Formats: sequence, C-alpha cells, structure tokens
Amino acid sequence: MAADSSGKTERTKWSLSTEALDALLRSLDPDRDKAAEAYAKLRDRISGLFGWWGRNDGDDLTDETLDRVARKILGGAPIVEGSLGAYVRGVARLVFYEASRRPVSVPIEGNEPEPPRAHAANEGVFTCLDRCLEALKSDDRSLVMGYYARGHKADMRRRLAEDAKLSATALRIRAHRIRQRLETCVRGCVSDSREES
Repeated sequence: MAADSSGKTERTKWSLSTEALDALLRSLDPDRDKAAEAYAKLRDRISGLFGWWGRNDGDDLTDETLDRVARKILGGAPIVEGSLGAYVRGVARLVFYEASRRPVSVPIEGNEPEPPRAHAANEGVFTCLDRCLEALKSDDRSLVMGYYARGHKADMRRRLAEDAKLSATALRIRAHRIRQRLETCVRGCVSDSREES
C-alpha cells in the first residue's frame, strides 16, 4: 500500500509473477502436465461461476481470482489439503462482491463526459506503445494483442492456444511475459520522451 498526497492509502496493483503461477500449479499437482489440466478445469469452473452470478466480465474476474490465490499461496497462506477448490471459490466470491460495488458510469445521451485533460500525455504513451508493439516479433505481437483483446476472451484464448500449439497455462505465461516486456519498453520510451522535451 502507498500513501498519496492527501494521506489516503491506496492499493498498489500486483501482477502475476512466474513464481506465483508456479506455486499455484504445484499446489494443484506435482506433475506439471496434470497441474496444467487441473488449472484449466479450475479456471473453467470459476469462469462458469461468475457467469452463473450474472457477470459478463467473468474472464477478467477469473484472472483476478486466480492471481490473488497464486499470490496467497506464494506468500505461504495455510490451505488445508484437499480444500484448494473451496478456497478459490471463497476468493472468487470476494472478487465478485468487490466487482459488484465498483461504480458503473453510463453516459446519458447528450450528457457525454468531456474528454480527459491529460489527452496529450496519453498520446505520448500510445505512441510509445505502438513503437514497442512494432519492435516485437510478429508472432509475439499477434499473440499478445489477441490474448488481451476485448470480446469473447475464452474463445479467442482457446483458439490462440490451439494455433500456437500451447496449453492454456503455457499461453497465459507467454502472454504475461510478452506484456511485461511491453510495459518495460513503454516505461523506458515515455521516460526518454520526457527527458528530450
């Protein structure tokens, strides 16, 4: 947690590390292939649960749930043997409640919000993102853009995994690593742009 200028504390965004994902997979099964299968089944069950609860953003909430569980396992959270599924469902329920409390803004016709004032600064970030995407190998660029595309993520990710001849877990790890490289590249590019101006 970090304090902002008003003294309020805000949560810092945590992103899934390879170590955390490995810890989650090991908790599912010591055999890597069986763990990957168990992970895919668990992911489908949690995604289905969010769908049952009426969420149309179930894929994102499923990712958030599994990321949190992986972080807890990596941090040494005591989970009774044989109860990992119940633990994951409990975390999913918390993620669902949190998502349900988030404000949803729907612009009323004729009352559209004004564009943000930081538009020019955002343009610099988008320019850097375009540059960094262009620097990727075409396979990596296609994979990361397809993986994080909006729309029917589950179907898209299944097709991406099939096309790349990867398991769902391997696809997620590869997309995560490419995204980390992109984020590093964009931060460096934005920093360089600020120094030049």
